Amino acid sequence: IWFGVLLGVNMQTSFMHPPFGFALFYLRSVAPNKDYVDKITGKMTARITTGQIYKGAIPFVFIQLIMVALVILFPQMVMVYKASDKVFDPAKVQIIIQQEEPQGAGGGSDTNQSPASPYDPPPSERTDDAAQSVQDAFKAPPSEAPKK
Repeated sequence: IWFGVLLGVNMQTSFMHPPFGFALFYLRSVAPNKDYVDKITGKMTARITTGQIYKGAIPFVFIQLIMVALVILFPQMVMVYKASDKVFDPAKVQIIIQQEEPQGAGGGSDTNQSPASPYDPPPSERTDDAAQSVQDAFKAPPSEAPKK
């Protein structure tokens, strides 16, 4: 997680400085390339050069570089939520599986049966043939015979 955040901050920095500052090229595409008169204020607005855009991005590149350094020096800034996670010891994990007794076992008495799970369907809806259940579910509804 730390490396992913570091990579993201570093990539964000790369979008803001030449020679492959894509964010700067996008800004260049919307900045006026020649002087024009603003229709609302009526004032003359000067063109913006690529050099002006690059100079304007310098403070933000420094801020981004400082953030890259901080993420490297203090990884707990991005990993702070991991401290609250519970730690599990795999050696203490127990898996208990209850097995069902075959129908004939137990002398035919129902007193040895385990209580039904709330997730089990009612006895009337249970089916012993899973393949038949799937086939029944995908059967097309009966269609009417075409009228002549």
